[in-house]
Amino acid sequence: MLQLTAIDMIKASRQITYYGIKPQLPKVAPISLFAQDQKDELFLGPHVRLCGFSGMAHIESATLAHQYAEACTPSLQRRYGNETKLEVVSWESAEDKKLASRIQKDSEIIRKRLVAGNFTPNKAP
Repeated sequence: MLQLTAIDMIKASRQITYYGIKPQLPKVAPISLFAQDQKDELFLGPHVRLCGFSGMAHIESATLAHQYAEACTPSLQRRYGNETKLEVVSWESAEDKKLASRIQKDSEIIRKRLVAGNFTPNKAP
């Protein structure tokens, strides 16, 4: 029988949930993202660019993720086709300072983009 110590229970309870956006493209992704597309590891970054998991926007709440996905959809449909859809996905991980910092940073960039209405990748938020 497995017995958990108090420390093990505290560590186990420190989970962090964050959200990302997964595009569903009507055609094959650009050649620079071919490998990620084939592995089903294609995501939307905080700068409105498609990327792999490491560049994915780490978003603090489902609400913010849905707002960002909704706002980015027209821009991505112009780039990749009208059938392009964006799906909000959730991730859970052990709490970690680096991850928490990344979530905060990406969420702030997304908030600035939503306020400014700026969904062009080459323009700063």
